[in-house]
Amino acid sequence: MMKIQISLVLISVALMASGCASKTERQFISGCKTGGIDGNTCSCIYDKLENKYGEDGLKENLYTLQQTESFQMDMVNVSYQCMKE
Repeated sequence: MMKIQISLVLISVALMASGCASKTERQFISGCKTGGIDGNTCSCIYDKLENKYGEDGLKENLYTLQQTESFQMDMVNVSYQCMKE
């Protein structure tokens, strides 16, 4: 019985923690992982880009058909940095 209670608590905490991420972050990480990149690396990439562009700026850059060359270069550079970490 105790194991079941502990499992339920852990599942609840995991669900609450995943609910804290924005929809944009969840979609980015999901797409990133689909591309074959480790989840921790995907989170690192998202965090670094969000730190540079802010949540709204990052969302605008991700959801536009015409991404700027500078954003694309930032994405590549940040990806390399996070893969090294």
